[in-house]
Amino acid sequence: MTNGEHDQDIHFDGTAMYAGSTADDAWRRLPTMTPYLLDTLGQGRIPVTLESGEGALLWDVLGRTFWDFYGGHAVTLIGQGHPRWADAIARQARTLSFFTTLADVPVRSRAAAALCKFTSMDAAFFVNAGAEANEAALKIARKSTGRPVIIAMEHGFHGRTMGALGVTWGYRDQHAPAHGEVRFVPFGDLEAFKRALDERVAGVITEPIQGIAGLVVPPEGWLAEVQRLAHANGSVLIADEVQSGIGRAGVPLVSHAMGATPDLVTVGKGVGGGFPVAALLLTKKMVDTVRPGEHGTTFGGAPLACAAVEVTLDILEQEGMLAKANALGDAMKEKLAIPGVVTVRGDGAWIGVVLEKPAKPIAAMLLERGFIVGTSSDPNVLRLAPPAVMPIYVIDQLAEALGLALAAVVKA
Repeated sequence: MTNGEHDQDIHFDGTAMYAGSTADDAWRRLPTMTPYLLDTLGQGRIPVTLESGEGALLWDVLGRTFWDFYGGHAVTLIGQGHPRWADAIARQARTLSFFTTLADVPVRSRAAAALCKFTSMDAAFFVNAGAEANEAALKIARKSTGRPVIIAMEHGFHGRTMGALGVTWGYRDQHAPAHGEVRFVPFGDLEAFKRALDERVAGVITEPIQGIAGLVVPPEGWLAEVQRLAHANGSVLIADEVQSGIGRAGVPLVSHAMGATPDLVTVGKGVGGGFPVAALLLTKKMVDTVRPGEHGTTFGGAPLACAAVEVTLDILEQEGMLAKANALGDAMKEKLAIPGVVTVRGDGAWIGVVLEKPAKPIAAMLLERGFIVGTSSDPNVLRLAPPAVMPIYVIDQLAEALGLALAAVVKA
């Protein structure tokens, strides 16, 4: 889709309109949220109705244009509507739209091989979402060790299904009793981890960098030492890289870049370029503990999903997306360090902007100026996860808009 197909003038203050239309005409075209959809967000919804996108740009039903610095929960690293991605899915749909894992499908085998090569892992189990991948990882950790306890991190997030909810800080309290025995320790606190570790611990699950918590980075060497201690205890290390992995932070896996080699790694979000798919990645040692029938999924490893994975990984490698993500990260760290910002942290196209003031009003002001950004469970952190194809010059525009928003909050 090109800008011309929208037949509009683009203004990055979020006020662009379709040519020949009036504001009243536009508002009549704006649908409300249907009552047939369960509202799970309430006031957390971004107050726009999006209709289309291309690359790093989004358009709503009013024809307004937005730069996407949220990436749909850190999903669209390759951008919206990549032609090769769309063609690969369409081609697979015409060839074989669906069959379960009961029969081999060539595209599934190719996608698994490509994913394992990209991440330096030994085997992949395709599922539908990150929470399902974490559920499988928890099952394997407990079954392979014969132990009941999982160590998880305070402020960590691993999903909202019951098993994953058990290791998710805060959210689990709304749906007690959560599944399984879990011990929470502060993220990055090695001494607290040592105190929690004993012969009943099956494994530890952690994000290498905490995403929803606000792009919290642990001390250098922490994750590698957690792995060493866990293995010495006969426990398994699970790295939840659903947000951080597959190039989002500028590397295939953040855990490997931190010097750790987890037994189990979960990936999702950007692995399918926007198609719903996730995976559990295993080392050979973990593969040997799994028996037929212990895991299964109807739609996991579906041909369309695997076509999306295969082409997404090829785009990441062939089009230098990891290098682009790192360049974006460097630019955001430099240009967003402005008055009113405490620090800018994270890696690649995955950045947390820590503000002196609450982030939600700032995010709303940025939306008015044509920038979609995310917030986090830390009320003072903006979470940025733009596509790697975001033009670098737009960071200057975002910095200017952020400065104006921060100044407006100070005056208020």
